[in-house]
Amino acid sequence: MISAPMIEQYLHHLALSEAKGVALATELIKKHLARYAFSSLNAMAGQPLSLQTDALFERLVVNQQGGYCFEHNKIAYLALEHLGFEVRSVLARVMLNGKPTNPRTHRMNVLELDGETYLVDVGFGNKTPRGLLNINQSSCNIGQDNYQITRNGDVVTVVLHESNQPPLTLYEVELYDVVEADFEVAHFYSHQHPDAIFVNNLVVSLITASHRYLIRNQQFLVWDAAGQLITDKSIDSVDELTQLVHEVFLLQPPKTVLEKVFYDKKVQPK
Repeated sequence: MISAPMIEQYLHHLALSEAKGVALATELIKKHLARYAFSSLNAMAGQPLSLQTDALFERLVVNQQGGYCFEHNKIAYLALEHLGFEVRSVLARVMLNGKPTNPRTHRMNVLELDGETYLVDVGFGNKTPRGLLNINQSSCNIGQDNYQITRNGDVVTVVLHESNQPPLTLYEVELYDVVEADFEVAHFYSHQHPDAIFVNNLVVSLITASHRYLIRNQQFLVWDAAGQLITDKSIDSVDELTQLVHEVFLLQPPKTVLEKVFYDKKVQPK
C-alpha cells in the first residue's frame, strides 16, 4: 500500500524548495543523501526487512535506522512519483570488483524528463552520485566527479573518474522492465543469504555537499569535497561505534543491533 501521508512526511523532512524539473530531482537526491544514511546494520543483525511501503518508511524515515539500495531507492521512487515525475525502478549489476558475472543486486531509478533519460540513485553507499546521471550523454560532471556513460542497447555502464584515482566501474544498469517481485528476490538474497556482502560487512555512509563519511567494518573514514582522505581511524569499542552512528550518521538503531554487530565479531578489519 502506498501511504501518501508518509511520503509527504518524508518530503517535509527534506524541506525541498519550490524548484521544478531537474533542479527539484537533484535537490531531492542531495538532501536525501545528507539526511538518510546508507547502512548494513540491520542486514548484519539478521533482521527480515520488509519492503512494504509503511514498514519501509517507518524503519528509515521515522525510526532513522538506515538502509541500503532496495530501501532507499524505493523511497526515492515513491517520492518522485508522488511529485509527478515519470519514473520507474530497474536492476543493476554492481561492478566494483570488476566481475561481469555479478548478480543483479542493486535497485535504482530511471527518470524521463524533457526528452532526456536520467539515472537516479540514493543507495550506493559511499560512491553514490550526488546528482542525476544523464544516460543520453557520454559523460556527466557532478561537482569534481566525472562519470563516463556507455550505452549498449538496454545496458548502461557507469564509470567514475575521480582525481588521482584509477577509473572505477560502478555498475551496469539494465533498463528492462522489472516488477516488485524481481526486487523482492534480489533483496532477500542481499540481506538474508549467509554469503551476501551486507550480511558480512558493516557499511554505513552519509554524503553531504562537502564530505563523504564512511564506516567500513572497523574503520571510520572521511573524504573532503576534492576527494582527499582526511580521516582514517579505527573503531575500537561498541561505544565508539554507537557515538559515530548517532552523531555523524544521524541513525538511531536499537542498542541490541549495534552490540550484535560489534560483539559477534562480524565486523572485521579488511
